[in-house]
Amino acid sequence: MGVPGESKQFKAGSTLPKLNDKGLTVFSMRFCPYAERVRLLLNVKHVPYEVVNIDLKSKPEWFLERNPLGKVPAIEEPGKKPLFESLVLAEYLDEQYPGSRQVVPKDAYEKARQKVLIEVLAQKVTVPFYGAFLRNEYDALSAALDDVEKQFLGSKFFAGDNQGYVDLMVWPWFERLPALASLSEGAFDFSSARYPKLVAWSEALLSDPDIKATTYSKELFAQFIKVLIVTNVIAGNADCF
Repeated sequence: MGVPGESKQFKAGSTLPKLNDKGLTVFSMRFCPYAERVRLLLNVKHVPYEVVNIDLKSKPEWFLERNPLGKVPAIEEPGKKPLFESLVLAEYLDEQYPGSRQVVPKDAYEKARQKVLIEVLAQKVTVPFYGAFLRNEYDALSAALDDVEKQFLGSKFFAGDNQGYVDLMVWPWFERLPALASLSEGAFDFSSARYPKLVAWSEALLSDPDIKATTYSKELFAQFIKVLIVTNVIAGNADCF
């Protein structure tokens, strides 16, 4: 199992590593939330795969040949052309690799409903998330989370009583909120006092050992943010966090 996406990071000028000729290769970046979506899905399904991490500041030429958009995640399977885009990959991988459980609903309406919910939550949270992350604009993020807490989390999980597709696809951004709060000097509060439903939901997800194993600590995320700020690479690489 690729937990939590560790491997050598390949840069421009590097040689293409030997890829898995018997199974699935995931092109990732350790701290990329979009790439984490794919690793989460594969891990909860117990599907084996190998990870090749890409330096998003200095992308290898061989990676750009595989994905002209230059983004992670991307996947490659023996005898097939590479595929990319996180939600496209999640749906494809869930169908292609049955694993130990199904994540994406088979019912057409329920699948569509959950895909809409993913898009709504992503729009509500990711834009203010990056505003807080890049510009210390915490008020919009707090207001967005207030809305999610009140309107969208009516059950234990986002789509019902069981952990599922929506939870896995939005978790990477919520996972980073405690680190963001720890660096905000009190300007942003992500506690059970402020968000009892969201914090309970987070704790429920982290009780799953596969999700827990795919998750980095608050301290490591905070350290990564500081490195990005110090090295002044944050503005052009927001999606790597």
